[in-house]
Amino acid sequence: MHPQFTLDLSLEAIRLLYDLHGEPCVIGDVAAFGDDLPVRMAKLLSLAAKLSTPPIPTTTVVPREHVLYRTVRLDMAREVEERDVLEFVCREQQLNKDEICVDWVIDGSEIHIAAVEKLTLLEANDFAQQHGFVPTLFTSSVRNGKFPRKPRFPVPIPQNGPV
Repeated sequence: MHPQFTLDLSLEAIRLLYDLHGEPCVIGDVAAFGDDLPVRMAKLLSLAAKLSTPPIPTTTVVPREHVLYRTVRLDMAREVEERDVLEFVCREQQLNKDEICVDWVIDGSEIHIAAVEKLTLLEANDFAQQHGFVPTLFTSSVRNGKFPRKPRFPVPIPQNGPV
């Protein structure tokens, strides 16, 4: 069962959505800045608690500005594995494979890649948890043609163990 709630994070606002019979409905949104952010986030959590018993599992949407989308031609000589995708992104972005999470979709002779830094996911995870939400999956918005579906990233585990 996937979460009924989505916490959509952007640089300007934070929006809480509820899945009502397969359709996302906005429950509330707040500005993503200001000294009273904890109070405003508590109100969003309170609204969610009226629809579901806490803890409130959520899909967390990270800002798309933090996700790298690439499409690459496939070498059809062998099957693509996660390490291949990681190596491509690491080479292109000069990152370490331990620093990123990837999702990919093979479509014919192309592979669509979505990559995000684990630090971004850790920060989003910490933010959601600080405000009473329980992230169970991370995703991001996708511009047309950049990725065939919303990417799916796991909840990250900090390098030095669970939080």
